[in-house]
Amino acid sequence: MLELDELEIEPLPLDGMEVARIRVHGPPPFSQTKLGEQEYRYERSFPVKGHGASLPNFIREQVAEGKTPLVLERENRFYVYLSV
Repeated sequence: MLELDELEIEPLPLDGMEVARIRVHGPPPFSQTKLGEQEYRYERSFPVKGHGASLPNFIREQVAEGKTPLVLERENRFYVYLSV
C-alpha cells in the first residue's frame, strides 16, 4: 500500500468543483493507497488531456454516493481512488 503525505495535496479544479490531487512519479500507482488515516482503492483512470466531461461526471457520481475521491496525477493520466 502506498502511503501519501497530506502536505502533498493540491486542488484539482474540475468543472466548478475542486478535488484533492497528489502528483506522483515513478511506477504506476498501487491498487490501494493511504492518506492520513483514510484508505483509498483505485477505481479508474482518465487521460489528463481529453478527459472532457467524463472525469467531472464520474467524480460527481461518486461524491453523490458518499465516496471521497482522491486523484493521483502521473505523467499523462489521472488515477482516481475512492475512500474505502
